[in-house]
Amino acid sequence: MSDSENKKSNPSLQKKSAARIAAVQCVYERLIDESPPEPEQQISSLKKRLVNNTSEQKLTLGVMLEPNYPLVSAILTGTIQWQKDIDERIDGTLSKEWTRERMSPILIAILQCAIFELFFYKDTKHKILIDEYTNLTSRFFADAEINFVNGVLKNLHTKFHS
Repeated sequence: MSDSENKKSNPSLQKKSAARIAAVQCVYERLIDESPPEPEQQISSLKKRLVNNTSEQKLTLGVMLEPNYPLVSAILTGTIQWQKDIDERIDGTLSKEWTRERMSPILIAILQCAIFELFFYKDTKHKILIDEYTNLTSRFFADAEINFVNGVLKNLHTKFHS
């Protein structure tokens, strides 16, 4: 059974994927908002929008189910707690072609969430996380950014786990 077939037949995996999408959107909101809400406020707002609202779930998450809220919470609080370390890892991978100023805030949010999970949460195998965040990137971007995220995550994993 392929990973995508396994995910379709496993609601728990779908809820984790939905949680990652929701977390990226919340981190993006923090990046663009001058006075961002606390993670608890973001989760509360997310729950109000998504509980028993399949059309909003489909619109926001791409699937008609609620996300794994504990995972959303862990990612949101973790990206704040480990922000300095996460950003150092991002900045350490950038080149003259890919500067932070050139990057979209949503791309930065994707990397922050992925790096948090890869290095500081460690609840899921690295190959699955890299695949998840690469697929998540494809929801927002074209090949260049998808390949960039995949390359950054693979390089960071190799650098810190070899």
